[in-house]
Amino acid sequence: MRVGIIDSGLHRQHWPRLQAGRAFVMGQQGVLGQALEDDHLGHGSVVTRILLAQAPTAELVVAQVFGQRAATTAAQLTAALLWLLEQRVELINCSLGLHADRPALRDACDQAVSRGVILCASSPAMGQPVYPASYPGVVAVTGDARCQPGEWSWLQGEMAEFGATVGKGSEGGASMACARFSGLLASLWSTRPEWKAEQVLGYFRQQASRTGPQRREPLCERNG
Repeated sequence: MRVGIIDSGLHRQHWPRLQAGRAFVMGQQGVLGQALEDDHLGHGSVVTRILLAQAPTAELVVAQVFGQRAATTAAQLTAALLWLLEQRVELINCSLGLHADRPALRDACDQAVSRGVILCASSPAMGQPVYPASYPGVVAVTGDARCQPGEWSWLQGEMAEFGATVGKGSEGGASMACARFSGLLASLWSTRPEWKAEQVLGYFRQQASRTGPQRREPLCERNG
């Protein structure tokens, strides 16, 4: 299965796993496509490792949108998405989110969905909407403390549709939960290559270990 990853890249020792890679940087005239650089932040390498733990045979196509700093733009994300579609990926993991809604990014996500590509993007469990997770058709994923390794939840929430294992430290949070969920999707879909995107997502809704949002337990009242 051909899987696209939009992130900070991949450490050079793992480049032999790549089918293709491209860096997208801001220039004076807009976004430039350049040769892939090393992963300066490490985030993309952790995302990739987590995804491959679930789907070890995935064919990786990496779009690098972070350089030395953990900052990117909607224009870079848009260029990365369109390039991944040219590479004919079937699944895209985007373990990041922007607070601004941009028409060009929305259109790129629409193109992915219309082509039958599953686009998974991380989203916080609460707070303000982030993009691309909040766009129609994008699969929004967050961490769910109820999920054990290999499990997922169908949250049916406003901020996220699915949840996966939260993790700890550098492997924790919504970003890494999204990578775990994408890996689970890739693993299943590779065994059912004839399925369409909606069939795959339908399976994950039906087979979720938990259904419905996480709820905080009420505080116990002490007597006396």
